[in-house]
Amino acid sequence: MAELFDFSYFPILETERLRLRAITHDDAQAMVDLFAHPDVQAYIILEPPCGTLDEAVAFIDWMNGHALGKGALRWGITLKGGDDTLIGTIGFHFWSREHRRADIGYDVNRAYWGRGYATEATHTLLRWCFDHLDLHRIQADCTAGNLGSERVLEKVGFTCEGLWRESCFEHGRFVDLKQYGLLKREYVGEG
Repeated sequence: MAELFDFSYFPILETERLRLRAITHDDAQAMVDLFAHPDVQAYIILEPPCGTLDEAVAFIDWMNGHALGKGALRWGITLKGGDDTLIGTIGFHFWSREHRRADIGYDVNRAYWGRGYATEATHTLLRWCFDHLDLHRIQADCTAGNLGSERVLEKVGFTCEGLWRESCFEHGRFVDLKQYGLLKREYVGEG
């Protein structure tokens, strides 16, 4: 295992097609665009987390603030060789050093769905988390019915472990959450 990540820098991660980097205030319009589409909003609790530039800046500050607490990081997903425009975000949160686990989450602009970007970014995030956070387990949840997110989690090796019935109140109704888990010994990486 590499040395345990100490949050003294922000790691840049790269895949064949993607670059994962820090999210800055320059990404505010891209954040508004990301959450503007109803398909993206359909499975998030916040309605939307940023509908204006001011709300996007506050949301970016909120996400980046978790790094100061040394318990979470959120990367901006951009296309390699492109203009560095943010097309989504991905990260880990609820990092428990004691229990050696963390949760992950991601979102991708609707215009970029169906191209495998979420799967590619998630593989990179998983590999980095297992290598740099000394994790035994990574977990994720998604609203029941979010088939795209379920497919991403299953493609990278997660197992659906259960259902939290009416666990969240989203868009005026209680919804079930599917809980997924992946143990380090189960993760085989990109195949």
